[in-house]
Amino acid sequence: MDLVSWSLNAIDKIFLTRRQDEWEPSCPDGTFFSGYTMDSWQKWRIVCLSILSVEDVEDVYTIGCLITGFLLFGVGGYLAYQEIQNTSAAVLAIVRLPGMYDGICRAINTQTEMLRELNRRLDVILKGSQAGCGSWTQG
Repeated sequence: MDLVSWSLNAIDKIFLTRRQDEWEPSCPDGTFFSGYTMDSWQKWRIVCLSILSVEDVEDVYTIGCLITGFLLFGVGGYLAYQEIQNTSAAVLAIVRLPGMYDGICRAINTQTEMLRELNRRLDVILKGSQAGCGSWTQG
């Protein structure tokens, strides 16, 4: 807090001790000299500032509230858009569910048929080897 008050006092001293030259135009009453700016004709002009009145401060707050409101509408719109995207993805997943179910059932049926075929071939091989083993032991 001391640093803030010290810096504000230093700024006030700078503004108060700055003297304008005789050739410079003076600032109107109620304003104070704050610096220079270059205009479009490449001439240096002085900048005069005044203390904000209550009406000026109200205008600043009004514009600040308007800008904040626009930003809040934008953030709210983005969040609503994101929620709509998530909801539509969930609805599409539900719509695609019967197709996924059919695909999974087909894959399981294909694997079951392959296992049955392998089991049948294994049975044939085992029966053939048992028949061959019996003849070999007898012979």
